[in-house]
Amino acid sequence: MNCAVCARHPVESGLLCEDCREEVAGPLGLVPEQVLTTTAKPTGAVLIDPWGRPHPLEARTLIGRQLEGAGVSILESSVSRHHAHLSIDPVKKQWALRDLGSANGTMVNEATIDEAVTLRKGDRVMFGQVGFYFIPDGASLPPVTLDPAFSSTLRPGDRLTSPVDDGEFERESTDVGLPTLDVRLHEPTGGGGGLVEVAGKQVQLTATQFEFFALLVRRMADEAHQPHMVRGFVRTSELIGDLSWDTRDPGDNHVKQLVRRVRRALIKVEIGDLIESRHRFGYRLRIIPRLA
Repeated sequence: MNCAVCARHPVESGLLCEDCREEVAGPLGLVPEQVLTTTAKPTGAVLIDPWGRPHPLEARTLIGRQLEGAGVSILESSVSRHHAHLSIDPVKKQWALRDLGSANGTMVNEATIDEAVTLRKGDRVMFGQVGFYFIPDGASLPPVTLDPAFSSTLRPGDRLTSPVDDGEFERESTDVGLPTLDVRLHEPTGGGGGLVEVAGKQVQLTATQFEFFALLVRRMADEAHQPHMVRGFVRTSELIGDLSWDTRDPGDNHVKQLVRRVRRALIKVEIGDLIESRHRFGYRLRIIPRLA
């Protein structure tokens, strides 16, 4: 089966291929149980979450951190209690998304929205730091079963509730930022790879992999003055020009392969997926490194 968004590559997680999944990967530590949906009258439209799961939408759907009734509840600190609202025009059959004065904003394809925006198939939407894909014709999509490694971390009573209406929603101040972790970089010697230590866990990387990780660390440290939403990104073109490649003509695919290998190396030693990718921005760490 091919990806429900790009339709070009085979699925890697749920309904998403690896490339599309990376574009909406959530903040470090986000787990599937933090995204919950209650729908009584689905329309066929869905939001696809970072694990490739479809979340059916009603004709009027609220997205937020504290919901009661129909809606998509995202239990994550960057998401406001009443964050955004999705609705369909019954005549034009068009879906519109509007932000409800959220603290950390709503984005469509990397652009922050200030008024209602019409959504199209495959649009990437971000509520705070949590991303989804919008699919208007998702009724025929197959059901998704999560990997058994994902275990339930929330009890029924953990779901927070508050009244929902379609009137004015109060603004709130939601404090959110990237977590800070101790990082040590043991420089390679004699042309070999380097050792990375994060919060006491170590991983050996090849020379190019180490250069990549060290560049992300430096960029995050150098941009301490930048807002957290845009801090620390390194563009693909920079990586192609700055890293030591074992090919004469490196390109986008070489960068993607490098990122995947580093991600897998970090996950294998239980450091976790510390690398965020964002369309048009590039790559960055999901943490603020505290160099030891």
